[in-house]
Amino acid sequence: MWPLIAPDNEFALWSVLLALAAFGFWCERYAWGRRYSGVMLLIAAAILLSNLRVIPTASPVYDVAWSLLVPLAIPLLLFGADLRRILRESGPTLVAFLIGSAGVVAGTMAGLSLLDLGPQEAQLAGVFTATYIGGSLNFAAVAEATGFRESSLLTASVAADNVATNLHFLLIIALPSLAWFARHFRNRYGAQVNLNIKSDAPPFTLPQLSVPGLLAALSLAFALAWAGRWLAALAGYPQFAILVTTLLALAAGTLAPRQVGRLSGHQEAGSALMYVFLASVGAGADVRALLAAAPILFVFASVIIFVHLAVLLVVGRLFRIDLAEMVMASAVAIGGPASAGAIASAKGWQSLLIPGVLCGSLGYAIGSFIGVAVFGWVSS
Repeated sequence: MWPLIAPDNEFALWSVLLALAAFGFWCERYAWGRRYSGVMLLIAAAILLSNLRVIPTASPVYDVAWSLLVPLAIPLLLFGADLRRILRESGPTLVAFLIGSAGVVAGTMAGLSLLDLGPQEAQLAGVFTATYIGGSLNFAAVAEATGFRESSLLTASVAADNVATNLHFLLIIALPSLAWFARHFRNRYGAQVNLNIKSDAPPFTLPQLSVPGLLAALSLAFALAWAGRWLAALAGYPQFAILVTTLLALAAGTLAPRQVGRLSGHQEAGSALMYVFLASVGAGADVRALLAAAPILFVFASVIIFVHLAVLLVVGRLFRIDLAEMVMASAVAIGGPASAGAIASAKGWQSLLIPGVLCGSLGYAIGSFIGVAVFGWVSS
């Protein structure tokens, strides 16, 4: 049965992918959308459309999303990652984040020892490690670097990741309210939970946008993506082009923060590109294959998150780190930098917002490299 929109109908497919991305952002404006995640909802919508044969499950358009959008999104999202500022301003939250990142690696190893993930366990270890230290950006980068991009498990992995991430968010947001944790952990930030936060300004909007600044950001992102590909090919490792682009973007954000600070809208543009990319991932899903593969991957993701939390809480308590700082660190490790705002709003921890965002940016910076290292370790 042919899809309603043919695989070579590029304009129509780009229209659908952009509409799906817009749907994901729109969902995040409401409490129910934040609870279930705009990313998860847009992926579910893409899966539904492809399996109802409205859009195809394979198309050159989806290949462009991998080859063009991801390398552009990486520098756009990393321009604000000034490593010197991260080390200077994030304090105990940074220590908690690093402990939690070590917990992710330990959880990945535990999951591999408990579960039989088949011949692609090394790639799965790499992408799950990367996404639970950084985010979807790092998932895509490691999938590209390790050859997981063509795997039939790709969409199932994204789906399992998103379900586990949302359950994790609901768990950690409740931790400070539990009596046992209140008795055994420092908690000077308070424990009030508010899951129905209403912000004065809707999310994903810009009060001011400089069009020249946005175009300059896009131009620089293209230049860094080109330089990353050229340098990787020159070194004889073309599969690591995304990692080289990551290094170049980090160098720009760290060595020239004032110049990069004049750019405009790069964070929002990078997020938009990642949402479009995730829509293309969802569109490539086969529901039967998804249902067959997702359960064990969900268990794998759950083991990683459980060990991550256990390591973070035990070691963090030994270092006398405040529970709120551990919760924030766990949120941005598993859920990415955007989770910092959600946690700060829901708990009233505004003083932890900047450290959380900075640690999330560090996760973007290091997640791909740690993911590739874990892949190499497991596959050796």
